[in-house]
Amino acid sequence: MMRRNFWVVLATLLLFAPSLGSANPSGVGEGAFDAQCGGACHGDADMNRSSSSIVTLHSESVAYEGLLTSVTVSIDNIETTQQGLLGVFLLSSLSGAGDLPSDDGWTIISNSEGGTENYVEITVLPSQEQRNVTWTLRAPTIGQYELHGAVHHGTEDGSEAPFFGQSNTPVVVDVVVVPEDLPRLASDYAPTTQRLLGESTTMELKTASVESVVVEWRVTGGEVQTAEVVALNDGAWSFDLPASLQPTVVEWRALLEGEGPSQTTPWFQLRSDEAPWTVDETAAYVQSLALIIVSMAGFMALQKRRTSHMQKTELTDEEFDGGDL
Repeated sequence: MMRRNFWVVLATLLLFAPSLGSANPSGVGEGAFDAQCGGACHGDADMNRSSSSIVTLHSESVAYEGLLTSVTVSIDNIETTQQGLLGVFLLSSLSGAGDLPSDDGWTIISNSEGGTENYVEITVLPSQEQRNVTWTLRAPTIGQYELHGAVHHGTEDGSEAPFFGQSNTPVVVDVVVVPEDLPRLASDYAPTTQRLLGESTTMELKTASVESVVVEWRVTGGEVQTAEVVALNDGAWSFDLPASLQPTVVEWRALLEGEGPSQTTPWFQLRSDEAPWTVDETAAYVQSLALIIVSMAGFMALQKRRTSHMQKTELTDEEFDGGDL
């Protein structure tokens, strides 16, 4: 018995051994990750190597307190895995801890991959040497802030060694007080970022100090088109974005006019996806219970058959022992 247990434990350890200290070639998924994850969550941080990818940031130098702005992380000379997977970070510092944008008071409203986290994973085509990921952020309190970009990835040869790269120069954003007459979106405005395929979407804008609105939209990288805007009331406006027939990201922005200087919002992203596959939990529980009952019944039937066989064997042995020679 002891020997059998030893071999079971050994086999289990061998099954898990390939994953210990190795990278995650399928990625870890979007999330709130600091710079330390650039080595640690792709593989062993002690084995981390420097990526040859060039990471730069682009942003407006001035943002208004509590209002929306955007920051773009650009990656050139892309290096990635056989699957083309590349992880991209937006960070408030490169300290490795407490360096999420939220640690400096930024609020992520959306990113160009359709999520709301500071870390995203993108798939890079073999022919692509440059990619951008854009985050829409709500600015923190008045002050001067730095934002950094970073990437991590494996290798094309499948060795799964962890590579990490970062921006050499941060983007510096001065957050200033909002002028009273500035045409702007309402301070609590947050756009819709997700929808299902085949659904047209009515977007509603809430604004302050705005007299007219022009909305432009495009499929990512496509031609810019203009949407019809309808004035509602109390600084509210609405417009429609057409349905998408395949998974894609539609970007839109608003040009705001009023007594103060005209303003253009960041490009907002609206991602279209297929309806998620759902599981009927009740049916799953019933099926699991039925499987358990069937398994127990089979085990009991097998045990009963074995007991009956043993009894017959013992009876035969007794008859043999009591017989005449």
